[in-house]
Amino acid sequence: SAVGMAEQLDQTDTILLLLGAETADPHQRFRCDGITRLEKLLFLLEHETEFVKEVAEPFTFEAYHYGPYSPDVYSAVDFLKAMRLVEEQQIDVGSGLDVGEAAEALDAGDINQGSPYIERQLRLTDDGKAVAKVLSTRVSPDGKKALTEVKDRYGSMPLRQLLRYV
Repeated sequence: SAVGMAEQLDQTDTILLLLGAETADPHQRFRCDGITRLEKLLFLLEHETEFVKEVAEPFTFEAYHYGPYSPDVYSAVDFLKAMRLVEEQQIDVGSGLDVGEAAEALDAGDINQGSPYIERQLRLTDDGKAVAKVLSTRVSPDGKKALTEVKDRYGSMPLRQLLRYV
């Protein structure tokens, strides 16, 4: 987000803040299991909390086959990956293996991008953590609470259940 702006947050800022937010669940600290989950958490953040007041550029969601969908979430994540603020690990949920490692063990044809068992685990890099920390100084106490509540309440909910909920 542009420096000198009214300290307003943009879409990429919101993702960094959500990944960096305090949470009671150590597994969710600085990360999110999958981009679909991230997308739904961002939707809940906008629709169930007042966080949107802090944001200059909210995400726009449309109803879709698997619940609310926003192409902005995907482009924001790609941008953050290009900036090396977020890294993505593809985990085969069935085996728990990093897909890069699993690919050597299996015939490459068995692993296909659309596999329901492949989860894109998103994590803040050290740089990402540093930026999230700076951004969090621009968020009100209520805003911080909203981020933590969404993570604590929905972040570890089984994805199927979360998709039913939204």
